Amino acid sequence: MAQSNGDYWKQKRCLVTGGFGFGGSHLCEQLLDRGARVYVYDREAPRTSYLVLSGLSDSVNHVPGDIRDTELLKTTLERFEIDTIFHLAAQPIVPLCHTHPYESLSINVLGTYSVLEAFRSSHYARSLVFASSGAYYGTTTEPEPINEEHPPLASASIYVPSKVAADIAVRCYAKAYGLKAAVCRFINTYGPGNTNFSTIVPRAISLLMNGQPYDFGSRDDGTTTFDYLNIRDMTMGYLKIAENIDTVSGEAFNFGGGYPISVSGLVKLISRLFDGKERDPVFHGAKKEVTVKKCLDTGKAGKMLDWRPSITLEDGLKETINWYRSNWPKL
Repeated sequence: MAQSNGDYWKQKRCLVTGGFGFGGSHLCEQLLDRGARVYVYDREAPRTSYLVLSGLSDSVNHVPGDIRDTELLKTTLERFEIDTIFHLAAQPIVPLCHTHPYESLSINVLGTYSVLEAFRSSHYARSLVFASSGAYYGTTTEPEPINEEHPPLASASIYVPSKVAADIAVRCYAKAYGLKAAVCRFINTYGPGNTNFSTIVPRAISLLMNGQPYDFGSRDDGTTTFDYLNIRDMTMGYLKIAENIDTVSGEAFNFGGGYPISVSGLVKLISRLFDGKERDPVFHGAKKEVTVKKCLDTGKAGKMLDWRPSITLEDGLKETINWYRSNWPKL
């Protein structure tokens, strides 16, 4: 049975790489709520970060640095006597990965090796939790949920091989060096604070907020079907793995929301929740001969971590829309 968090996090020293990003900000918020001492390793602290907008940035210790700077990472772990590392720093924006493949691979792969090497040499760090992705599985078309044993498949996205390589590296270090490390594979996450407007939920809300045509460009034909995970359920995945690292080291876990829906269906739902109107979205992508589908089987996380999604898609989207409405002038 998975360990209960209880007082586990009180005064525990945690390093969150990429802590000013979307997922990192929410993770920092949950760690702070649980009494942890939080250190953020990130190149910058943008004013539009959820951590900044929530007024929490002064509650963390910011270490400015590039994730590929192994020596600075080593110094950071020793100086602050870090116990738990959450490695979230990455280039997650798919169009940028496509435009700048070498830089993206360098950040996502070499950056992960830098974190692993710093962890391996640390006198204090006890565990590492890595943010992988459902993208690990490549382009899939099966309607059945995918479990962790499913092999990576080919993909036209440069982002995919970067996550595959980093995912394998973390699990390999755990086995080769006896490190306490494990991997989270998250399906598409959404929620308050995501300012990556190339992703579908922020893009839809942005179009609605600005009164623009409900046009989603040429990246999809609207039929692609994904599962979507609320950001708070995502952060619970990180915490559950860290709390149970002694029994799950070397493992990978899927985390998903359990509500697969087509891209077209998703943006119609967002439109309806926004103001009661169901707009017809426009997609210019070439019609797919076989529909892309991806839904993750989260049974392993349920069994070994006692983790299950707790927020329905509709409730999560309502909260997300309300957050953008409240914060729109600041974005």
